[in-house]
Amino acid sequence: MLNVAIDGRNVVYEKIGAGPRAVIFVHGGFGSSSILWRETMMRLPATHTGYAINNFVWSDAPPDGYSVDSFARRVVSFAAALGLEKPILVGHSMGGVVCQLAALAAPDKIGGLVLIGTGASVRGHGLARGLLAEMERDGVNAAQIRKTSEHWFATTPRDFFERYVEAAVLAPGQAIVDVQRSLIETDLEDRLGAITCPALIVHGRLDGGRTVDHAQTLHRGIKDSELLILDSCGHSPMVEAPADFDARFHAFLARV
Repeated sequence: MLNVAIDGRNVVYEKIGAGPRAVIFVHGGFGSSSILWRETMMRLPATHTGYAINNFVWSDAPPDGYSVDSFARRVVSFAAALGLEKPILVGHSMGGVVCQLAALAAPDKIGGLVLIGTGASVRGHGLARGLLAEMERDGVNAAQIRKTSEHWFATTPRDFFERYVEAAVLAPGQAIVDVQRSLIETDLEDRLGAITCPALIVHGRLDGGRTVDHAQTLHRGIKDSELLILDSCGHSPMVEAPADFDARFHAFLARV
């Protein structure tokens, strides 16, 4: 793990690779962390270096509190602090919304987007609202985080899942609730046309939370974007179908 100061706060991240082209990975909500991206970063082409930011675990809170907007500002500031020129942003679930916001806020500083299991809004996403209501009612605890995490992986090695949950339960409960509330309040569907960088949208047909319609809405709204639907996986294609995901992801990196 490495550290960098962003807006006076300590941000912990992982770095894998030594290539000249930067890829910044942004995890999802509910206590997710850089653990999600380790194997994906290890498989990056030699031309690229991966940077996976931690937002819930190990890092300090953003100065203006936990929200998808504050995480987006952190991504842009992270790239500037490390001198990363036009990085590709890869966002999963909530992290995909963060990456959309970053691309809208700093269009001249982002080289491309890879949006995985995400959408421009939570219209029709009953699970997002249900999980927030449950956590607001019952509080956030380890058992609940474990149960919630099971929604994100349809076919995942057990050892990976246990490492993922072990980190997720360390996240501050109120931070999880605050970010989820901000996510539900965010609707970017009418702003997608302002995203001008190249974009690859990846979605698993078995996703139990986000629907294929969320991916199709992104594809329709972001000009000249690419859409990949993987039939045999759920919410996390980069973990569940790594070979199929990498084939399209790496091709996108080569073009961009």
